[in-house]
Amino acid sequence: MKTILDDLGVKYEIGIDEAAFYGPKLDIQIKNVFGKEDTLITIQIDMLLAEKFGMEYTDSDGQKKTPYIIHRTSMGCYERTLALLIEKYAGALPLWLMGTQVKVMPITDRAHDYAKGLVQKLQDAGIRAEGDYRSEKLGYKIREAQMQKTPYMLVVGDRDMENGTVSVRTRKGDDLGAMTPDEFLAKCLMEIATKSKDL
Repeated sequence: MKTILDDLGVKYEIGIDEAAFYGPKLDIQIKNVFGKEDTLITIQIDMLLAEKFGMEYTDSDGQKKTPYIIHRTSMGCYERTLALLIEKYAGALPLWLMGTQVKVMPITDRAHDYAKGLVQKLQDAGIRAEGDYRSEKLGYKIREAQMQKTPYMLVVGDRDMENGTVSVRTRKGDDLGAMTPDEFLAKCLMEIATKSKDL
């Protein structure tokens, strides 16, 4: 492994007395927000387990040989990986990682059907969208969605229904103005496809 890391130009440290007893291992360590070191990825060569279980393969020379087993975790455990992402982004995950990606908020009861149609259009395209149809003040609903780190809020009212548009706001409080639903959908799909971290 040392030769591979040297060839790739990757900086590393050799941990004396830290390897697993059955063979060398490679750990990729990161520091969390508290400065504590966590293992993100582990790759271990196991030279004992295959022999213990009587595992064999026939090599190209026709001889039976005992394989080496490689244990690996490509992203560590799910809980640790998710915790690291939440820490890194302070809960404001990129669009493609968020549970709820878009909230649609009608200003009046008259806009409910229009809002429901938008939610359905977004969901049909694979966007995790929800509608907020509560009889609360719009400012309250926007603040609540921002606190929940929802990436985008679509505010729709009479003018939007007339023009076939949506008024787009971000969790940072930016007002992106009016867009057609197709323009907004294309924006979301591009951010998701490129795994964009911007927002």
